[in-house]
Amino acid sequence: MITSADEPGANPPPQNRPSTRSASGVAPHVKKVSIEEEVVEIPLPPLPRPHKDIVPTPNRHDRRLEFGIDCAEMVHFTHWEPGGEHVKQLIVKNVVMKTQKIKYKLPQTRYFSMEFPETMTLSAGMNWTIPVTFRPVAKENYHDVIEFSSSFGKFYVPVKATLPEHVLEFPDTVDFKLCPTRETARETFLLKNTGELASFYEWTIPKPFSISPRSGYLAPGTELPVVIDFKPTDASVFNATAVCTFGDKKHWERSKSVQAMSVFGIGKYSFLAIEGGNHPFDFGEVFVGKSVERKFVLVNHSAVHANFRIKQTEGDSDPYFEFSALAGTVDSGKSTTITITYAPAAAGMISTDYFDITTLSGNTIRIVCNGNGVGPRVTLNTSVVNFNDVPASSTVNRALFVQNHSATPAFYQFLVEADSIFRIDKPSGTINANSSVALTIKFSAVEPINYYRRIYCLVEHQDGLTLDLLATCYNDKRRPATFVYKHIQAYQIRKANGMWSFGPEQLEEMMKAGSVICKEGLLQWTNPAQGDIYRSKSVQDSTYPECKTGSEYFYENTSDTDPVTLLDTYVDFGSCSRYRVIDSQSIRITNNTKGKMSCVWIMPGEMTGQQSVFTVSPTVTDILPKSTVDFRVSFRPNVDNSIYGLQLECFVYFKSMRNFRLVNEETFTPPWCLTPVVTGNTFAPGEDSFIPKIDVGGTRLDFPACHVDKSVYRTIRVSNAGDTPVQFAIIDGGMAGQGGGTPLASSGGAAFTVKPRVGVLHKNESRLLVFRFSPSEQRIFEQALKCAFNSSAANSHEFHLKGVGYFPHINFGRENTVCFKPTCIGGIAKRTFTARNTSKILVNFEWRIPHQYQSIVSVEPISGQMLPNSSLDLTCTFAPNGEKNWIMKLPCFYSHDSHGSNAQRAGELMQRRTTLSVIGQGAYGSITAKPQLLDVSAVLVNSITERELVLTNPTACDVFYQLVITRKKDVSANGASQSGQSTHLPQSLNLNDEEIVPNNVSITGIEIIQKAADLPARSHQTLRVRVCLTEQVLYAYKVYYCLERQALNTDAPREMHARSPENTVHYLCEITALGVHPLIQVSDIRCDGFSKTHLWELFSLQKFNDLLTAVDPSPSSASADNDTAFPTAAVEYAHPSYDADGRLVTFDFGATPVGCKPTVFHLNLHNSGVVPVEWVYYFPNDLEIEIERWADPGDYTDEQIHHNFITENGLFVINPKRGWLDPDESVHVTMTYTHEYAGHHKLPVVFKLKNGTTMSSKEVMLNFDGFSVPAEVKCLHFHGSVHTFSPVEIGASSPPVQSYKVMNCGATTLEYRMDLAALEEVKHSNYDVPIFQCQKQRGSILPGAIETIEWIFSPFEIKDYEVDVPISVTDGQTHVIKFKGTGIENTTQSHELAPNAYKDPIPAVQELIIPQQLATLSKERVNFGHVPLRVTVREIVVVTNINDESDVSFKWLIPDSMVHSLSIQPQTAVLAPGESRVCKVTFTPKSHAEMFSTDIPCEIIDETELGAYNNARDQMETARREGRPLSVMEPLIRRESIKGSGHDIAKMKYRTLPPITPPKTAATATETEEKTDARPSSSLSVCSDSTLFSSLPSPPQPMHLFLALVARSHVIEECRARYSGYESFFYERRTEFAIASSDHPLMESETAQAAIIGAIASMLDDVFQDPDVQELPDKLRGEALPYYAQIAESRPINGIELCKPPASLASAADENTDKMLENVLGFSEFQNLVETVLEGTLFNIMQEATMNEFDITQSQMKVIQ
Repeated sequence: MITSADEPGANPPPQNRPSTRSASGVAPHVKKVSIEEEVVEIPLPPLPRPHKDIVPTPNRHDRRLEFGIDCAEMVHFTHWEPGGEHVKQLIVKNVVMKTQKIKYKLPQTRYFSMEFPETMTLSAGMNWTIPVTFRPVAKENYHDVIEFSSSFGKFYVPVKATLPEHVLEFPDTVDFKLCPTRETARETFLLKNTGELASFYEWTIPKPFSISPRSGYLAPGTELPVVIDFKPTDASVFNATAVCTFGDKKHWERSKSVQAMSVFGIGKYSFLAIEGGNHPFDFGEVFVGKSVERKFVLVNHSAVHANFRIKQTEGDSDPYFEFSALAGTVDSGKSTTITITYAPAAAGMISTDYFDITTLSGNTIRIVCNGNGVGPRVTLNTSVVNFNDVPASSTVNRALFVQNHSATPAFYQFLVEADSIFRIDKPSGTINANSSVALTIKFSAVEPINYYRRIYCLVEHQDGLTLDLLATCYNDKRRPATFVYKHIQAYQIRKANGMWSFGPEQLEEMMKAGSVICKEGLLQWTNPAQGDIYRSKSVQDSTYPECKTGSEYFYENTSDTDPVTLLDTYVDFGSCSRYRVIDSQSIRITNNTKGKMSCVWIMPGEMTGQQSVFTVSPTVTDILPKSTVDFRVSFRPNVDNSIYGLQLECFVYFKSMRNFRLVNEETFTPPWCLTPVVTGNTFAPGEDSFIPKIDVGGTRLDFPACHVDKSVYRTIRVSNAGDTPVQFAIIDGGMAGQGGGTPLASSGGAAFTVKPRVGVLHKNESRLLVFRFSPSEQRIFEQALKCAFNSSAANSHEFHLKGVGYFPHINFGRENTVCFKPTCIGGIAKRTFTARNTSKILVNFEWRIPHQYQSIVSVEPISGQMLPNSSLDLTCTFAPNGEKNWIMKLPCFYSHDSHGSNAQRAGELMQRRTTLSVIGQGAYGSITAKPQLLDVSAVLVNSITERELVLTNPTACDVFYQLVITRKKDVSANGASQSGQSTHLPQSLNLNDEEIVPNNVSITGIEIIQKAADLPARSHQTLRVRVCLTEQVLYAYKVYYCLERQALNTDAPREMHARSPENTVHYLCEITALGVHPLIQVSDIRCDGFSKTHLWELFSLQKFNDLLTAVDPSPSSASADNDTAFPTAAVEYAHPSYDADGRLVTFDFGATPVGCKPTVFHLNLHNSGVVPVEWVYYFPNDLEIEIERWADPGDYTDEQIHHNFITENGLFVINPKRGWLDPDESVHVTMTYTHEYAGHHKLPVVFKLKNGTTMSSKEVMLNFDGFSVPAEVKCLHFHGSVHTFSPVEIGASSPPVQSYKVMNCGATTLEYRMDLAALEEVKHSNYDVPIFQCQKQRGSILPGAIETIEWIFSPFEIKDYEVDVPISVTDGQTHVIKFKGTGIENTTQSHELAPNAYKDPIPAVQELIIPQQLATLSKERVNFGHVPLRVTVREIVVVTNINDESDVSFKWLIPDSMVHSLSIQPQTAVLAPGESRVCKVTFTPKSHAEMFSTDIPCEIIDETELGAYNNARDQMETARREGRPLSVMEPLIRRESIKGSGHDIAKMKYRTLPPITPPKTAATATETEEKTDARPSSSLSVCSDSTLFSSLPSPPQPMHLFLALVARSHVIEECRARYSGYESFFYERRTEFAIASSDHPLMESETAQAAIIGAIASMLDDVFQDPDVQELPDKLRGEALPYYAQIAESRPINGIELCKPPASLASAADENTDKMLENVLGFSEFQNLVETVLEGTLFNIMQEATMNEFDITQSQMKVIQ
């Protein structure tokens, strides 16, 4: 389409500039029209103005569909010349059924002209021919358009005129997509010449692409197929540009054009695999003549097709394995099935062939095919048939069974004539598979002698069988000795001993002479060496056990130790005529012994009455010792044109064996049967005989591979299918002998022989020929033997024989070398190498390790057998025993014979050997661990935590190691020794303070998971350390390793070597882990008006924290799987101290009068552990389950009703009740006790901890206890019914004073009394020693006050003491308190404990800020530790104003009992917002030994609020005095009244314990005022303000902070004996004169001040006027300078220059220095001064640091050079 250029997306408008063609990447150029003319470029004409709508330029098809107009694509003018006029007709046709009006516009250029445009109406199917005239003026290209308007719209028709040019068209791209590497892919495209000129083209394309043809000519309008080949070299993406240069070859540079084509291709490797894995194809045993198939599926897993080819890796093997496809293509993702067929050629042939499935673009698959050719297994039911004694001329029958034990039919043949003396009714035949044939053997004879013949039974594809037939014929005149089989066995042994050449007579003489003896019925030489003279000196044949019968048959009657020799085994009369006399032939028999023999000829058919055509004369004759007899054989045929052939029988025996009276049992010698073959025919010479009908089983005979100088045998069946006899003969000039008895091949005989070589096949007879292969060298033997039938070359068959002779050969690859990398000494290294039997015969091998290497190297298996052409993986083990390089030569002897073969030949063959070189290096190994200290940190008990331990082997050898884990003894009760687990470890591991634990996390809490027993050289191995602890203690393990001692003896278990005593252990690393429970501790508790000490005791927080910290032995709480578990049984409530199992914690909320404001306690729960903790408080009703309405809930107990009353009315409220704390997080918990209902309130609560990641949880039973006291009830509160004193050492000279506190929880003053009678009883029972002493028996306690009662516990013995003391209240109840104490032994030696080792379990730092708190203390508890009496110790406490708006004042209220021993300076001060003040706490115990735990109140008042109140009060008082209205005070009064006018007894006056009294009466207020000091910061008593002005709001109430003083004072002697550092204490020595302070009352008088100043001035004036004092500076100059002056003696300081004193003065000063120093240091004033200066300096420093004047943590001194 042609669209306006101004519209986006439109095609470019028509242009009339000359056209150019350009290729991708090739610069466009202007074509030249000719050589002479130059190109003229015509300027572009003005383009048509763009319309509103885009005018398209459709193609012809689109134009028909869209506009209903059919016309040419364009009007194109060619073959024109300038100056001419050229006209073309444009035919426009209406192709729609609607009539259209068509009009056109003239072209814009003047070169194209048309008739004046008119509107043309075209009906359906009508045409309109429009002439278009072109008038060129120059040779150039012209372009224009014709605009048509139709009923359906407007469109353009291009008009152009072009010059002739070279134009070739071909695709822009060719994409090969995916192609296998190293294979060729091919694509074809058409190259078209669409120009008007013939073009010469030339292609250029880079590799791996190629194009054909690369160049040529292309005429106009023709096309040519072009082929592109793509052969990728690797798996990559290939992009190339094929450039086609074309033009006129004569004017190439001016006319050529360049056009490009993009070619793409991707090379991919193909990958073939056998489905199910590549494994050897073992065909097993296959019968000869049959085939077995195996199939495998070849799968292509790659993205490209794979062309494969199957080829045999070895070229000298016969293709007994046949593949269904040797080449093919497998598409991507597809598979193909290939069948392997195995058809063995011979029995005993073991075939192992290797085939490679190769692809040019991918992998190679090695296929191993194994198969074993076997023949049938035919046996005889007996190998000996003895007819025993048979009368002459009678016939005896015996049965014989031939059995086929295989699954294939078998053909057998007995080599005996049908009419012989031993007649078999079925001498040959076929036995079906797994069946048997019954044969009948008949014997009949006339000559009374012993008969013996060994008949060979040949079996096709199997070694032959032997059948020994025995008989004894007798008559009335002669009776030979009875012949049995043991005579044959005895004779064979005698023959093997070399006695074959002696007859019975000679043997008997030799026995008499003593040269031969009879032992166990067998004759033996007296001298065994004598038998060597007569034994055979030559070896006839060396064959395999499976060919033994074939060898015996082949070499029958050919041994040099045969007693009788048949010299002529085959006699052929040739062509004879029955009408003329036939010359007889001779047969010679030789007697090789020293005894006289007789022979008897038996003619076939003689026993059955048939007349034989062959006769022998004489029939019976004697043969003298060492002589030969000729026998004449006559041939008398009775039928013309016939072939005759018979096997004659001649029985030869010692003449002395004819009568049993001449026979000795020891010298009995069996007869021999000689069987010559005699043939002849009656065909006329030169005439052809009958055409034989012969069936040969096969013409190709492949023998199994054979060892050189050994023999293998094969049989082949030849059948005569005709009805006439056929004579056969093997024709080969190189084969000697008629009967097949050839010498050994190594002696020059032929490699292939056959027996019989000649013979006669009777009609319908089948016969087996036995072929023998005996190679004389290692090579392939091939020979063609021709078997001629009826002496006719035309009637012959050719047998192709092939066999391979081999010597055994083994190689081990890699130049017979096995290299070991460095091996750890004491360890072993194994390498597997492959032994290859490159021969096609069996090879037996044996390694003979030299003695010096037997403990260092071994090879497994040490001996064995390798199948032909097979491989065997052997393992070489190297165990170095020293640090050195080893090069060892290991001989391997191998042979083809097994160890049971001939000893001499085996010895020769075993000399064949090869050598394996073993190269190795011994090195010492070691292991290191990183980190050396593996801190597992905290581990949640009963949960498994894993860490990584990296072991590194820095040595050059692999190490086999074993880890040994130890820990300190008695770390836990679950150790290996307690658990009864035994661990086998090296005996050399001797650890005194450590015990060895099993590497089992379930037993010992730790397990190191060892991935492998070895660690390769220069590598690291990451082990997982699993820790699962059961106790909350620190576990410390040490890990050792021992290198395994491994021996070459593989029969011994590996552990035995690894744990040998020679193993040494080495330290590896240490592992520490801390068992933790989910842990929450109460770190702070607050309540307004309560001290932390008292709250800590009330809530038993120490016991609560201990229970949370301790390991819960209860399985119910430790392994509770229900996070909402709550005791289902009712919790019996008793006294707060009642605790049956010691695990109940009482939260004592105290006692408060009814109607008071709720008491709020603030607890800070802190997760001090390392694991997140989930905590929750469970009230009894939190676990109630709603029951169905129909269910009967039963009656509630009184206790349940009481619990429901408390929870429903909210008497105890906890907020929040549950939460989650990460490690080191805290939560603020408020517990509120409401005093709305009088009575004793008790509520059981469960506090439960649980870790969210495990099931580990812990429960603590809490007992919330509170008492709301009615106003009229007296209540004395005891914190528990049992009070335990601190243990005291026996024999203490001054036992410490201990305190016991009781509290008045009522609203009225009460009096108490203690009954101390029980103390006297304890005293009398302990030898009148006062064990318990109470310093106060009775007393009066104000409401809310605490009474401290001092006790002295003085134990007499090391035991527990207890006493019950009743405490009664006036008008109240009596409570019995049990006081306990324990006497302990004073075992602490001098200077073993530090004096500050005094435990204080209560946290000293405030962590919670309660609402409306004004100030804080830096520490709330000061622990002075163990302090001697009259020793001054100091601490500092910082008071900080935490209010951002108000000034506050503080005042320390020291109890009366502590006034003389404790001072705090400053005692009072005012602090601005955010200001801090350092207070110095000085403690000096003076009276007696005591245990101090005293709370020092610090009263805090909001001075800003108090000032506002005082101002308001003053204004109100002035207003009332002046009679003015009080309107000005209303805002203040209203503001104060909003705060509430309720009275809080905790704010009315200072108390050390929570006040529980009701609002004060006048009497109690007066009493209180008398005992309480007036506040110094206020000139007006705030207590009387409310009485003076009834409308005045309550004054601001002070709040109290408490500083607990904790210490234990000792007498000096005890402290010095028990604790170290006694000399560091400071004893302040006061002068005898009193020192008045500046605030003394005497100093208030001005007269007194003037008098004192005057007196002091007068005294100082008298001192300085003294001459001795004036001379003192001169004396001081001679004294030694102090060290600080010596440092700066070279420069002036502050304007003063210090000079060195003269030497004379310096010596005099040194003498007085020591004396003066001793005097000064001994002055108490000096000591006090030094202590005061140092203490004041440190105090000032701390004050400055508190005020942020400097950073105390930074170094403040700088040395100035």
